[in-house]
Amino acid sequence: MKRNDRHPYLSAGITAFAVIAASMLLFFLLFQAREVTGFLTRLGVILRPIFMGAVIAFLLLPIHRNILRFLTAMTSDKRKEDSRSLPFLNLVSAVFSLMVAFFLFYLLLAMVLPQVYDSVVGLIQAIPDYIESVQVWLQTFFEDNPDIQAAIMPVYSSAAASLEQWLNADILPNLESVATTFQWVRTTIWPNLTGMMAGVSGVVVGFLVLVKDLLIAVIVSVYLLVRKDIFAAQSKKIVYSLFRTDIADLIVGEARSAYRIMSGFINGKLLDSLIIGILCLICCNLLKFPYPALIAVIVGVTNIIPFFGPFIGAIPCGLLIFLVNPIQAIYFAVFILALQQFDGNILGPKILGDSTGLASFWVLFSILLFGGLFGFAGMVLGVPVFAMIYSVISRMVSYGLRSRNLPQETEDYMGKTGPMAR
Repeated sequence: MKRNDRHPYLSAGITAFAVIAASMLLFFLLFQAREVTGFLTRLGVILRPIFMGAVIAFLLLPIHRNILRFLTAMTSDKRKEDSRSLPFLNLVSAVFSLMVAFFLFYLLLAMVLPQVYDSVVGLIQAIPDYIESVQVWLQTFFEDNPDIQAAIMPVYSSAAASLEQWLNADILPNLESVATTFQWVRTTIWPNLTGMMAGVSGVVVGFLVLVKDLLIAVIVSVYLLVRKDIFAAQSKKIVYSLFRTDIADLIVGEARSAYRIMSGFINGKLLDSLIIGILCLICCNLLKFPYPALIAVIVGVTNIIPFFGPFIGAIPCGLLIFLVNPIQAIYFAVFILALQQFDGNILGPKILGDSTGLASFWVLFSILLFGGLFGFAGMVLGVPVFAMIYSVISRMVSYGLRSRNLPQETEDYMGKTGPMAR
């Protein structure tokens, strides 16, 4: 039998083997789902430093590129001819980008943490006044029902007295300064937390593992920044070796589009939330709202979440202000509404532009879907991830319509349309 005659049998055999192997794999996944889930969870824990390093490198990539561009422009043409110059400049740029990130993070903490600490201490010190205000409100609310008032008020008074005694005896004396607070946490809170653990404290072990993962992630991020071009080239080699050239071009183009969407959204949203937090801090101080630093941090952090972020941040802040001054809570609601209108209509479009290309309904859909599946991280990353999926599906639909010589605009399919066959 000639080699060409054996070719159909070989193709059929490979196809049959692939079908049987896929069926066995599907059977294993269906009936051994718990073991597969446990293996994937264990694999995720092992590779967590790699994932964290990839996230750090992704966020630092714009800084790294700008520093590398500056160092390359400052380097003479004679030095650029040396093959070792560019890798060295790449490494220096990665190190400098990490130093810039650490400095900005330290500066942010140095500016925010003291004010947040003062706000939290002030909130705890004001709890007795809140208790008294609630007691007066309960007495007024139940003055037409003396029986209910007689049953509720002793219980409330007893609980309020116990809470005030605990605050005055155990909490407030330890919050006089940052030093006393750290001493209290180290000598009292931490031993009580670790005392609840069996054997060696799980909290300590978890903290040390997190520190270890962060250190490895920083090293991984440097490797990824330095060798990003090589990794990208190797990935394209694999793609072009597995697929036809036109399909490989499509995959590479979609990967570039996905990176553009993800980087544009995340970096723009972080900058947007930072600006909103600073504006909120300035305006809260000007308008004399209580706990301005704490409110600004909550509003800035929750603003990272699209669509629902302003409401998630405004509700607890409004309740805090309502406990101090109900009238100011109304002013705060108006201020947040104006701030979010400014962010949604002016600041956000200027920074983000049309980075996702999604309609409002799909933004809401992606937040609900990914937020329900993955929590806070899903709410933050759901929009760019769904935008990438939406872009791929749109290109596939356009390719299918174009190959059939059909119109690609949505308006051509609205209302009653005639036969499409030609």
